[in-house]
Amino acid sequence: MIRLLLNILSTRAGTFALTGYTRSFKDLPRHQREAAFLKWKDSSFASLVAMYKAIVGLSITAVYRNPTCKVHAAVGYPVYDPIRTKEGYEPPSTRKDPYKMSTVEQVENKHFDVIIIGTGAGGGVCAAELAKSGHSVLLIEKSKYLHESEMQLQEREAYSALYEQSGAVRTEDGGVVMVAGSCFGGGTTFSDDLDRVYDRIGASTEGIKHNRPNQVMINGCRKLGYNVFDIPQNTSGKPHDCSWCYCGCSDGIKNGTMNTWLRDAEQHGAQFLDRTKVLRVLIGRNDRQATGVECVVDHGEKEKKMIRIYAKRVISSAGSLHTPGVLRRSGLVNSNIGRNLRLHPGSMIFGFFDEPIDMHMGSIITTGSEFNGDLRKDGYGLILEIPTISPSFIGSLLPWRGTLKHKELMLRYRFASPLVPLLREYDTSGTVDYDENGDVIINYDLTTNDRKKLVGGLIRTCMIMCAAGAREIHTGQLGIEPFVFHENEEIRPDHPRFQKWIKQVEDFGLPTKGNITLVSAHQLGTCRMGNSPAHSATQPTGETWEVKNLYVADASLFPTASGVNPMVTTEAIAIHVAANVIESLKKEPAVTMTSEEAKL
Repeated sequence: MIRLLLNILSTRAGTFALTGYTRSFKDLPRHQREAAFLKWKDSSFASLVAMYKAIVGLSITAVYRNPTCKVHAAVGYPVYDPIRTKEGYEPPSTRKDPYKMSTVEQVENKHFDVIIIGTGAGGGVCAAELAKSGHSVLLIEKSKYLHESEMQLQEREAYSALYEQSGAVRTEDGGVVMVAGSCFGGGTTFSDDLDRVYDRIGASTEGIKHNRPNQVMINGCRKLGYNVFDIPQNTSGKPHDCSWCYCGCSDGIKNGTMNTWLRDAEQHGAQFLDRTKVLRVLIGRNDRQATGVECVVDHGEKEKKMIRIYAKRVISSAGSLHTPGVLRRSGLVNSNIGRNLRLHPGSMIFGFFDEPIDMHMGSIITTGSEFNGDLRKDGYGLILEIPTISPSFIGSLLPWRGTLKHKELMLRYRFASPLVPLLREYDTSGTVDYDENGDVIINYDLTTNDRKKLVGGLIRTCMIMCAAGAREIHTGQLGIEPFVFHENEEIRPDHPRFQKWIKQVEDFGLPTKGNITLVSAHQLGTCRMGNSPAHSATQPTGETWEVKNLYVADASLFPTASGVNPMVTTEAIAIHVAANVIESLKKEPAVTMTSEEAKL
């Protein structure tokens, strides 16, 4: 869309059609270009609003993620991790030796018991369980493996290396921005069976150190009498206030898949192949059984190499955005594949205080507050959390209201504190499709009921910010100006002028034309399990309905949206799927590789 828009604006006719000005866009004076953008922002046409958001988001992200840009010093944001880039810094002893990646020669045309596509929460757990059971396992990861010592603690490099589309996955209408992991270890690199998972990842509330934004939330909730609680961290009780979690845990303290389940798998003989994209699962023509995978390896040679690898079982753990693509490219046609997408959408708000908050510093998401919105009593409510926000995110999430206002806003970056209500959708579901290049196409639109509930969460977060002492509050709604308490006014939630503004926030709501940018860090449900192929893509065992010996083990299995971060539940479901795979293999002899084959 960006390319098409730029082409249109490069002509006089196109510029006139979109702005009303008779010269091409590049020849317009700055004030006219700015006026055109602001007109799009307030347009009643969803396509113009989408264009405004796309260009603003792309431009701001490009500027604020540029490590050589001088805006960082102006807003008070360190370009690089100021602690771990110091000369003489010694990383903690928790760093482990690098994983050994397999070569093409070691895997091409070889046979394994199980091939697992993806190394995230689902794939890592399955690999550990299967390898410990004595089965030969190969994990295939499309991204390059990075040891903790190789992680780049700078925003642009980190997002490029660790996130899908550099952290800029959007729905087709631009209404939702998604953060999805795309790295060795998946999204856990930076996020009976449940008890096993908690124990293995060392989930605990011990050692938590609340940063300023989390303390802001605690203070606001307590003043209003709202519930507030500590969120367990997967650090085995160790403090983890490194400030740069979104760039990967370079200290190796976080017990993500890379430091837990994949280590278990490695110790029991599992092999790893990175920088490899699975094109399709190989399926027998007559018996409709999975027999391996066809994939493209990109190990830096002049040409990528297409190879085949064989296995008795194939497990897709490519995530909710890509497992549907793997299944479809393999010939599966179940109508539920790529449907029923859940996102845990949230609407970020920001409070600006009279003293520095430094929302990029300290531990990430240590506090939560639950809210059911008084709309349903069956668990479909919201959870309020505090993310870590860099200048590129606040700059792109809050409405751009002109050059001067944007600069004034960003110069107060250090005084801002974020808060986001995350919704457990009740009756909203989206779709995942793919274009001719295999790039993901996401469509998602909240239902009226879920919109109403999210607006309730938006209002609640504004009340919390006010109670905590925020002088200025921004909701991200394009049609709502931020609220500012005057110097001579007492900052309190029951202030008549503030209550009038809250009513405006509620009345404006979440228009269907996209006059707010929602955020999502969780993608679920696109290959959900169930009791019938009419309503699900996989059986309760995780095996697909259409192809025998082809399983799914990731968050795409969720029948509905979870009420909290899905990582622990995903890992518990993966234990369940792995147990079913192990049971199915009991009657078959294990595939073993000779020492000579392993050395190839």
